[in-house]
Amino acid sequence: MTHPEPSPVPDPVVEAYKQHVDRSLIRENLKRSVEERLEALMQLQRFAEELRRAGATLGAR
Repeated sequence: MTHPEPSPVPDPVVEAYKQHVDRSLIRENLKRSVEERLEALMQLQRFAEELRRAGATLGAR
């Protein structure tokens, strides 16, 4: 007869971080295909680069 594995004890640090995570965004992202997720990531990278350029332009003034 096999014994069921005991339930893991929740890590208080992980539980504290989970309070601030919007799981609905994770669920929505997981509904996308891999290609759709990669395209969204590339768009985010392009946006981040645009923000860096804008910041550098403002810093040069």
